[in-house]
Amino acid sequence: MSIKLLSATLAHKKVTFMFRLSSFLSKFSLAKKMPESFWTDFLAEFLGNSGHFLILKSLSDIILYGWQVYFSDPTEYFLIGAMLVQTAYLSRARADRLYGNLIGVSIYTLIDLPMDGLAFFQEPSHIVFWIFSIGIGLVESTYYHQNKTTMERWTIPSGSVLRMLMLLAFYLVISLGEDLPYFNGWLFFQGFLGEDSHLFLTNSLILVGLLLGFRQLQVVVQKRHIEQKNAVLNKLARWGMGSHAVNTLMTHQNELNFQECDRAILFMDIRGFTSWCEQNQPQLIANALNQYYQQVEPVAVFFNPLRVSFTADEIMAIYRTPEQAVNAAQAMQKVAKAVLSPYGLGAGCAVHYGAVVEGLFGGDDVRTYTVIGDVVNVAKRLESLTSAGDITISDAVYKRVSDQIKIKTQLDLKLKGKMQSVKGWLI
Repeated sequence: MSIKLLSATLAHKKVTFMFRLSSFLSKFSLAKKMPESFWTDFLAEFLGNSGHFLILKSLSDIILYGWQVYFSDPTEYFLIGAMLVQTAYLSRARADRLYGNLIGVSIYTLIDLPMDGLAFFQEPSHIVFWIFSIGIGLVESTYYHQNKTTMERWTIPSGSVLRMLMLLAFYLVISLGEDLPYFNGWLFFQGFLGEDSHLFLTNSLILVGLLLGFRQLQVVVQKRHIEQKNAVLNKLARWGMGSHAVNTLMTHQNELNFQECDRAILFMDIRGFTSWCEQNQPQLIANALNQYYQQVEPVAVFFNPLRVSFTADEIMAIYRTPEQAVNAAQAMQKVAKAVLSPYGLGAGCAVHYGAVVEGLFGGDDVRTYTVIGDVVNVAKRLESLTSAGDITISDAVYKRVSDQIKIKTQLDLKLKGKMQSVKGWLI
């Protein structure tokens, strides 16, 4: 078989394999659409690591063999596919950095080695590919799998220097061209570094790599400090305004402008708490109240409130629907009985539903998300008339949940500030 015919046969096999591989990958990508965060991490990994070899290898091949040969060589497309697979894997949060950095070179070798034979390892760029894939994999694996704050001081600068030396390695690849069989190892490097221009280039790349590495280390440390402060501020904001308000401010700020909507308002208050406080020490009072809040709040949050707030011994919760509020009230009352009964205390609870105005209320320095309106006032008045251990719901709530709960009795209540009595239901 002639050399031309053999080359054509190998090229045909490569193109056929590449077509099948691309078909498989395209089906996979269509079957599973990646979220936006994945593509952000994918781009960061490609620009920060996996794409470096692909870019340098492609540039060296273009310089050595020309544009036409580069675009007509199927192996170049295999390399692109291999590095994209590596990038996709390393974009994952729990990716193994050592094995992940070997994905691209392994795929490329497995595809090209059966076709090129041992001549595969006679090409300088392939040797460079393996050496730096292993080197960067070891450095990143040490950084990600050990204590980052301890190892980052040397792994980040080392990784930066390695990437700069990769640039020098491809400079050597271009310098060697197809003369690798005449490569004489250390003597070559002695001769290479014996030239002032080459020595300057080598030292400059190492120095620039260190400077960029230390700069990246500084950015990583600053980013970690900012993330830690943001976590504290976020927690304080959620404590003060509630998760709903914080999440809305971060995504759709205009939704917290004043607007009229229907909301279910829940109030729960400890009965006889003021007189009980007069008879006990402040430390006991603080411990009891905090225990009450810690036990009741998770139950209220379980039913997805828009806001839960504490004022002295009072709990106020805002829900979207009466069903959520009533379910929350029953669960909260059960927990409250268990927490407060050892102290001889109990809590009354009430739920009302209707139109309110919600939004951010306050001045320039102090603002909070809450609701106002007659519905809030009625809910508070109903709660104040509810005995410890009981739950009162308004007629508006009753009409929504009467077929879902057991009613104890109907009440005609005279509320403060109301000319007519209000119908209520004890559950």
